[in-house]
Amino acid sequence: MPESEKDNRVQIGIQGLDELLDHGLRPGSLCIIVGEPLCGKEILVKEFFYKGLEGGESGIYITTNNFAEDIYNEMGEFGWDLSKYGKGEKVAYKIIDAYSQTVNPNVEDTSTVLYVPAATDLAGLSSKIVEAITTLTGNFEKLRVVLDSLSSIITFINPSAAIRFLSFLKARIRIVKGVFISLLESELTEKTIMVQILQLADVIMEIQGNEIHVRHRGKASTKGEFKIIGKGIEITPTK
Repeated sequence: MPESEKDNRVQIGIQGLDELLDHGLRPGSLCIIVGEPLCGKEILVKEFFYKGLEGGESGIYITTNNFAEDIYNEMGEFGWDLSKYGKGEKVAYKIIDAYSQTVNPNVEDTSTVLYVPAATDLAGLSSKIVEAITTLTGNFEKLRVVLDSLSSIITFINPSAAIRFLSFLKARIRIVKGVFISLLESELTEKTIMVQILQLADVIMEIQGNEIHVRHRGKASTKGEFKIIGKGIEITPTK
């Protein structure tokens, strides 16, 4: 790979994974991570999100099945403290919470958390995401976006609408040359729907037990040993 292309890629920041990705992800790309519930993919995207903030990038974390408070707590368990990136005039991240208002409709937006009535409100969710993109890209050159998870949306609405939503997000994030990772539960998604979703991806990662398999457009697949350790995710490339 030419050095100029290496320099343009977005490093995930996770040991071993950037090697499997051939020096990271291209700006504007969509990566879909597939796996069973609690296989470690949720930790992987949180580390991806935090590593971006550490590197001076901005980030949007969209949660459709957890409270924003849960995201803070789960990241804190690995020592990933978001508080230092949520202060001052240039707040570096936004959590978009499409779950809390289903329990407490009176919760209000803050400088770091934007609320949507429900994951089924795709118009409201899209509006908050565009708002966050506009705000963050006005202050930062690079953007990472996490959707955790698409499966929650598919569960409650027409799958075709969920796929259109994903396609819209991919296009909107590509405009600003951000990097977009979405989670997909393999056990909760019908095969025909999964095929349609994966066709939108530039990179597919699949976690199977203690292995992670990576597929790229136009490149040979790669794989590695996948471990959850005290500091996050550790990946060892294998042949």
